[in-house]
Amino acid sequence: MPHRLVVGVHRLLAASRLVWRKRFGILPLRKSLKPLNEWFASPLGQVLLEQEQLLIDEHLRNLFGYHLLQLSITNNQNLMGASRISHRFGLYPQPAGDSVISAITDFNHLPLPANSIDVVLLHHVLDYSQSPHHVLRETANVLISSGHLILVGFNPWSLFGIGRWFARLFSTSPQWRHQSLRLSRVIDWLAVLDLKPVAIQQGFYRPAAQHPHAIKYLQWLERWGKRLHLPWGGFYLIVARKDYLAMTPLKPEWQGYAALRGWGVTKILGRANRHNPGQHKR
Repeated sequence: MPHRLVVGVHRLLAASRLVWRKRFGILPLRKSLKPLNEWFASPLGQVLLEQEQLLIDEHLRNLFGYHLLQLSITNNQNLMGASRISHRFGLYPQPAGDSVISAITDFNHLPLPANSIDVVLLHHVLDYSQSPHHVLRETANVLISSGHLILVGFNPWSLFGIGRWFARLFSTSPQWRHQSLRLSRVIDWLAVLDLKPVAIQQGFYRPAAQHPHAIKYLQWLERWGKRLHLPWGGFYLIVARKDYLAMTPLKPEWQGYAALRGWGVTKILGRANRHNPGQHKR
């Protein structure tokens, strides 16, 4: 194949990837936050948040510690109300008037010391991050040993996820342009970071219907999905425990002892026989 043809093919592929990312790729978070907050305030977003809040509350009641951190793509939702932990705060990439937001930060670079937080609530941050694995690594780093992570994400293998693919064909809204992170993939990432899942649940078995009457009519799907524990809920919730234990190397005590005078190795074990063991003295 001529060199010019090869170069032309590579340029065409690069241009195609650029067009695809511009039309369907994950947007920078600074451009997505305002539309996402508006979408979560819509009828569909509110029903989704209600279902997520029920499961979050169920697990937060059983987790204890000194510090609870919320990382969410919404700035007006306090998802930590059911927790018994006294110090509860949130971080957010943009200024927000809600009291739950204590500081402005980049989710890729959390301004917290390592091993300092008992519980972290990660609410759809991986879905809308351009580098989700890096965000998850930052989150694992601030957790103490035996600390817990509550992770909420969209399930691509669901009625909600399938509807999202169709919505992306006709809409450029940020709420439909999120990562397709399968549950098994996220669990693999957690294992690499020494995070062991202790509970996994799913919820919201309805499609992404925007009209309030359609949302109400499809409640029967929610009841049957929960009753049968179906694996295609619109979102999944993972509770993971950090099992990493920091180890401090200890110097063996015998290294500081001096040898006893007159007690050489040869006097204890005897001198080595220089003759071949297989030969007998004559």
